[in-house]
Amino acid sequence: MRRFAAVIAIVLLLGSPAWSHPGHDHAPHLRTWKDADGLFVIEASYVLARDDRVQLRKHDGELVWVPLAKLSPADREWIEKRRQDIQLLNEPVGPEKSSDPTVAVFAFLTVVGLMGLAVPLWRRGRAALLVVFALVAGSVSVGLADEGKDVPAARKHFEPFQDKLQLRTDADYLYVGSNGLPDHPMMVGIRSWQQQVPLPQPYTGQNAWRIPLKPVLADKPISAKTALFRGAIALAVNGVPIFNALNNRGDDTFLAGELDEYGGHCGRGDDYHYHIAPVHLQKKAGPGNPIAYALDGFPLYGYTDATGKEPTDLDEFNGRMENGSYRYYSTKKYPYINGGMRGRVTVRGDQIEPQPKDSPLRPAGRPLRGATITAFTRDEKAKTSTLKYDVQGRTHTLRYTDNSDGTWTFTTKDPSGRESTETFRRRDERGQKKGGKDKPGPRDDAPGDDDDPPPGPPPMQIGLLAAGGATSVAGLIHLFRTHGHGLGRSAIILVIGGTLIASALLIAGPPGP
Repeated sequence: MRRFAAVIAIVLLLGSPAWSHPGHDHAPHLRTWKDADGLFVIEASYVLARDDRVQLRKHDGELVWVPLAKLSPADREWIEKRRQDIQLLNEPVGPEKSSDPTVAVFAFLTVVGLMGLAVPLWRRGRAALLVVFALVAGSVSVGLADEGKDVPAARKHFEPFQDKLQLRTDADYLYVGSNGLPDHPMMVGIRSWQQQVPLPQPYTGQNAWRIPLKPVLADKPISAKTALFRGAIALAVNGVPIFNALNNRGDDTFLAGELDEYGGHCGRGDDYHYHIAPVHLQKKAGPGNPIAYALDGFPLYGYTDATGKEPTDLDEFNGRMENGSYRYYSTKKYPYINGGMRGRVTVRGDQIEPQPKDSPLRPAGRPLRGATITAFTRDEKAKTSTLKYDVQGRTHTLRYTDNSDGTWTFTTKDPSGRESTETFRRRDERGQKKGGKDKPGPRDDAPGDDDDPPPGPPPMQIGLLAAGGATSVAGLIHLFRTHGHGLGRSAIILVIGGTLIASALLIAGPPGP
């Protein structure tokens, strides 16, 4: 019996997430891979990517390593997306620390119950007691594996705005989910307008912002004067992206009158973003705390340093080293924000990647000469926003409403009172083509290599299922080996196994639709 109990203990301990190997993703589908020069083409399935190489499995099962630099840009982009998907799916959504009181109470009762079994099992032999302590250790290790670790400083800086954000971390990144809209008024004061308006964006889940937790200085920094004219280069702590201070024509957006009173405007996808430092966030972010993070992972502070003075020794990227770490500062003159990327990033098509994609609702507008936006209001209950603008001293009104069915209705009213209405449907989030006026975008439901794999069960559930299954099997084996004479011990072991399995089912919750 002692040898039998020791085996059970080892099985249970090894079944907990503290000992389990995270595994790698093995894509079952073959895809065509091309080199950067177009000299070779092979069919193989993706196995894993490590450092600067990718492992592929050929038709005959042979595994080969290929340098990422040798693959075509499309293949490298595909691999980066797979990396992101795998990383995100292996992480729980939401805060790391469990906030479910049911799980906590059930775990407590389970541990107390197992300890209570120690007394009768002690009388039946010290070896059997090892089973109880193994179960307790396994349960505790599962719980600890599911509990969060120390909260990274970067995450703490976003937490003042967490009622509007979705925050989570892993060992390497802080993931920030948001709808891209701030709490403050928008659009008022813009004198150079392209007829775009702020709409909520799907910056959540796998399309969330990603901030490196361990930023590294780059050997070749990238200047925002000559590059990074597409996409965001930083993320404000309220979840609103920050773009290059220069527009895609190389003009200073602030001096060109393109920004509202808070330093923001909307892009061609009706996506709101800043182009200068959002220093108005400092009050809520807290004195001395960053107001944003560049996409290389280094923080962006306000106008003053820890002494309360404006730094005068900033480098060309608007930053400097402090206490062994690099940080950017905001300035009242160009570049206003981080003047590029002092840290390591990946750039494709003049844009930092990966970063979230916006979801355009309607065709991009054109510049409206002479227009000045004078008012913008939002009625959250009616899901309606109203924008007013003047052209040559005459007031025009644009009102748009979320119809809660995937469509938005836009109504324009000219100075004479004449109205015109258009309804648009947001394009399919997975589709690549725009929907247009009240027409849904095409669906792409065909399975393939790029389909997102289904999310797996949480670590605690896996650990409890493994422990419960191993314990139940051990109880049955003991029952058969003793020919029914060890019924008491077998029953206890089976009860423990069933309890652990029930715990796993409780954590899993009711099945989805």
